[in-house]
Amino acid sequence: MKAHIIKKLMEVEADEGIRILFACESGSRGWGFPSIDSDYDVRFIYIRKPEDYSRLFPLPTEMRFPIIDDLDIAGWDLFKVLTLLYKSNVSPFEWIQSPVVYYEFDGFKTSFRIMMENYFNARRHAHHYLGIVRSKLEDLQRETMKLKSLFYILRSLLAADWCITYRSYAPMTLAGLSVLLPDVIKIEAMELQQLKGQVDEGFIYSCSATIRGYIETK
Repeated sequence: MKAHIIKKLMEVEADEGIRILFACESGSRGWGFPSIDSDYDVRFIYIRKPEDYSRLFPLPTEMRFPIIDDLDIAGWDLFKVLTLLYKSNVSPFEWIQSPVVYYEFDGFKTSFRIMMENYFNARRHAHHYLGIVRSKLEDLQRETMKLKSLFYILRSLLAADWCITYRSYAPMTLAGLSVLLPDVIKIEAMELQQLKGQVDEGFIYSCSATIRGYIETK
């Protein structure tokens, strides 16, 4: 699949007249808990030709393509990415940490990581992640819920906790965040992670009292 994705990215680069600087997984495959039918959420950062940035009417700073099969490809102009980084938007911080990188222009990742250290805002990141938690708390009140929703809640809660505790941007992967979990919760989360890799996105799960209680307390 990786070769197919890289081929598609090179086609986008040629068709759109851009240069891709970085491309990665941004969704559950990047977070470390994909289901068997999870989409490939490919996100890329690109630049245009120099003369394109001096147009009277600026070109769009975002590209999104129709989802075909399970391939979801979208990209942001470097100008948009830097604007969002300045505002301490979470997305650039997550993308650059993705464990699944499809393409990187020479040294881009290293240079970007050094630069982004100057733009982290713990409050903004924590509010972003807690917003995700709040949007899904209703699911937690039900007797059963999608296993996918449980992982969204757990990962986002841990990421917010990380930002507040360490005053640093959170690791992208659940594995990186799991150091914050008590051992009993960590073991259960790992078991559920294995289960999620064997079922589809719509799998319904009855949340245990242990993990439910942990999330509610947090």
